[in-house]
Amino acid sequence: MNHTNESLLKRNISLTELKIDNKASLYAEQYKLNGPYMLVYENYDFDREEAFYMTIAPGCSKCNTMHVHSDYLENRFMHQHDYFEFMFVLHGRVTQKIEGRIYDYQEGQCCLINQNVRHVEIARENAELMFLALSNDFFFNLVRFDIHYDESGHVVSQENPIYDLVLKTCRAGNAPQKQYWDFTPTASPDAAVSEFEQIFGVMIRETAGRHSGLLLLVSGFAARLFSILLDSERYSLQKITLPSDKEEYLFLRIQELLTKTNGCISRHDLAAQLHYDPDYMNKIVKKRTGMSLLKYGRNFTLKESARLLAHTDMSITDIMRRLGFSNRNYFYASFKEKYGMTPNEYRQKK
Repeated sequence: MNHTNESLLKRNISLTELKIDNKASLYAEQYKLNGPYMLVYENYDFDREEAFYMTIAPGCSKCNTMHVHSDYLENRFMHQHDYFEFMFVLHGRVTQKIEGRIYDYQEGQCCLINQNVRHVEIARENAELMFLALSNDFFFNLVRFDIHYDESGHVVSQENPIYDLVLKTCRAGNAPQKQYWDFTPTASPDAAVSEFEQIFGVMIRETAGRHSGLLLLVSGFAARLFSILLDSERYSLQKITLPSDKEEYLFLRIQELLTKTNGCISRHDLAAQLHYDPDYMNKIVKKRTGMSLLKYGRNFTLKESARLLAHTDMSITDIMRRLGFSNRNYFYASFKEKYGMTPNEYRQKK
């Protein structure tokens, strides 16, 4: 197993707070958060050719830590997620690929990305990053209960573009939009880093302790964090809305159904469920993946066959029958094309 694949395996085992669907997808992996929030610390050390990851969430008994080889850092896949992601650069510099655009983030800079944006962080030099993942419900309640009072004790409403982004994303019936906020320090980056390090430190310690009132406390510190970003004396902000169209929404629906059925769904049934012409769906998939709908769907089926080979005692014949393969030679040829070995060899290696 090469370094990259080994790193991916370690990552998928260690990040138990996340469920990752469509792994190694040419379009985007799908990250799903198992809980209200999660904190992730990443340290990229190119002198030692490795990266260190630490994750902590309220549903975990302890911090999860791991090391991955540096070649993984330049071979990561684009991903989307079902939560809001806040990224803060503690030290160094990192490149963020967002849809088709490339951005550099340096110390003190940060961004808040909603669920619909495809992106990936790519480190090419030593850097430290902090991520805060917030589920829709957790963030929505944070917005709902972040009440402000004036000097006389009266409740006042304040303009808050960050909360507007959250409410617009979470509100039922809204068309999916690709939006994120960029934040750049207007004063000393060192001061910004010091302030955010303290806030993240408290969040991590409190999450590790898991005492009564944890969610309320973390919610309060998250609200404080966002209030700092909206202070014009400390940060400037830029709202970015990326093109989003019906074709992309249809592709995500296709991807969702292929995941749910392990690719075992015909073009006719897919068309019937989504109410679109099969040729049009094939065109959409080809445009985004370079593969036909048939071949793209087969990848989901082969991925499930690999899982069954590695984690069950089912015979290859039974796996073929379960996944709708009637021709043994075709199954073997397709499997070897994708994984570089026969099903028997794959099972032995696992």
